[in-house]
Amino acid sequence: MFYLCSIGSNLDPHTHVSRALAELLAHVGPLQLSSVIRTKPVGMHSSHDFLNCLLVVESPLDAVRLKQRFVALEVAHGRDRSDPLCKVHDRPLDIDILASNTHGDFATAEVDSYLAELLAELYGHGEVHDPKVALQVALPGPSG
Repeated sequence: MFYLCSIGSNLDPHTHVSRALAELLAHVGPLQLSSVIRTKPVGMHSSHDFLNCLLVVESPLDAVRLKQRFVALEVAHGRDRSDPLCKVHDRPLDIDILASNTHGDFATAEVDSYLAELLAELYGHGEVHDPKVALQVALPGPSG
């Protein structure tokens, strides 16, 4: 199954997004990745901007198990998922599954407006006008 996912962070975002991408590469496998952009918080009051990106991953896991893996990663990065208001608080890491299908084409998927240019970029249907952010991602080494 293919999954369209988003990653966001507004607490030490360079560190958390870089580490999360490296961990996903090591444990989930190859990713199709959009640019990383800086955005203002949506649906919450915060003075901390987010770093956001989209990715497509192929996984043998069903959506529930993949989300469980993402939640474990969020918690490992310091997110307090026990807080009932965690969706409106600043966060070190947020990974969401936005869509899934068996063919991996999400060009027409519906995403929040601040992610629309990233989705268009991912499928060669547009470019990102928001300032792109460069990250250092440590790629996993050969296993064995």
